[in-house]
Amino acid sequence: MLRLRSWSPTRGSLWILALSLVTVSALALRIPTTAEPLGIDQGLFASAARGLARGMVLYRDVWDQKPPAIFLTYRAAFSWLGWTSSTIAWLDLLASAATTAFVFAIARRHGGAVAGAVAAALFAALTMPSWLYRNGGILERSVPEVFIMLAMATAVWLASGLRERASIARAAGLGACVGIAMVFKPNAGVYLPALLAWVFVYQAGTFRDFVRTFVVASAAILVAPILTFLWLWATGALPETWTALVTFNRFYVSGGFTAGGYARAFADAVGLRVKTEPLWIAGAIGTAVVIWDLIRVRRIDAFAALAVAWGAGAALTIATNGIFLFNTYFIQALAPLALLATWLLAAGVSRTAIHRVAAIAAMALMTLVLWQRHYIGRVAEFVDLDSRALAGTIDQTTYLERFGGYGNDRGYSARANAELAAYIRARTSADDEIYLFGINGSGVYFATDRRPAARFLRVNEFVPSTFPEPGFNLAAVVDRLLQTRPVYVVFERLHAASAMGQAVDHLDQAPEIGRLLASYTLETRIEDFALYRVSR
Repeated sequence: MLRLRSWSPTRGSLWILALSLVTVSALALRIPTTAEPLGIDQGLFASAARGLARGMVLYRDVWDQKPPAIFLTYRAAFSWLGWTSSTIAWLDLLASAATTAFVFAIARRHGGAVAGAVAAALFAALTMPSWLYRNGGILERSVPEVFIMLAMATAVWLASGLRERASIARAAGLGACVGIAMVFKPNAGVYLPALLAWVFVYQAGTFRDFVRTFVVASAAILVAPILTFLWLWATGALPETWTALVTFNRFYVSGGFTAGGYARAFADAVGLRVKTEPLWIAGAIGTAVVIWDLIRVRRIDAFAALAVAWGAGAALTIATNGIFLFNTYFIQALAPLALLATWLLAAGVSRTAIHRVAAIAAMALMTLVLWQRHYIGRVAEFVDLDSRALAGTIDQTTYLERFGGYGNDRGYSARANAELAAYIRARTSADDEIYLFGINGSGVYFATDRRPAARFLRVNEFVPSTFPEPGFNLAAVVDRLLQTRPVYVVFERLHAASAMGQAVDHLDQAPEIGRLLASYTLETRIEDFALYRVSR
């Protein structure tokens, strides 16, 4: 077992205290983000959750291709913490804090208290959304990968306990956690074989104990999916669920896919992160050291192997998400990278010369990137901005313009979304329906507490009409809107160069839309939104 023996108890205690302060500070500095607006995906998830709370049925009345766990998570969070946008920031913060705790516990179990403190500090400090991402990280907050990472941190902690003692309860918990992750995204099931492979090599006990672990975990992985299936069956929306989760996602993932092109895109995405993110730098160097150890001594330290197994599962999950490789897909790799970085940096002070040189190189490169990318300045900027918003000492319009800008022909604008919601809310009643032909403003249903007049919350689900299923086309949506006659029909300009973006930007000129707008009048424009009101 890896131990940091070069530190005396007194010196070790000082390191633990210092690192704990870093961890607590990094988490505490996220609290002001509760002032921030919802991002694109968060707005959609919130709108769907609000629809569920109002008695609408998932996939039949409110439609998205995501599995149900993210919508149920949002609904539960809103029910517990209140129906405000700050709930989503709190949800993300709580998930990050819980993941940090598990990262600490895993590293502590394998490397001692100092290693645990190193891992927690690395994860908490180097995953600050305001530093990693644009717009303060609002687009990457409370997405499925955040909760998949938490579920897997729990599973890895349970798996690491199997090294000390075979346990039916731990095996069941391991499988159940992977099952929960699968209800967020089914491809998360690849984590189970990766972790079981580690258990097979490092578990305490006999081969018979491993077989028992394998059987119990494989059975437990079914619990969450079966419960979810029963809930969906009870809603009467299983056919729509199949279309959303299987047929549409298969179509979505395979669109434009070529093995060579995707391999290059994936390598480029990983390469970019290795150049610009400290955890990926340490992870890359740590992987090289692991391979060196495997060649040199034919064995990998259990701690490093656990991080690699978790990271391999994350890589497979990312790779099977589709061709677009959004930032959010890579979130779930951050926790295993923090563990591998901890192993590398901890091993560097007490093992071979190769380990020491690799650890020094990693620390130097990580520090350089933090300095080059202005870590302190970027974090401080958003902490100050958000704190002033919470205190009410900054103009709200000025504040919102920091998230996506305004009138700059770039799509998402938090200020425009807020103005759109305020305008509609003031001119409609709680029972009125509205409909948005857009993407970036799909949180308008949540922000106004108005029902969507058609089931699709984003226009790219039926424009262009290439998905070969009845109802997934513009004509069908228009037919539905002619029946429901929402008070407002809103058209959003996306300013995207893609065929879909161009089609959406000129949607109000489509012949099918002409049938709809015959009974509507253009009332106003708010930035990229054109609002048409129904004629009475």
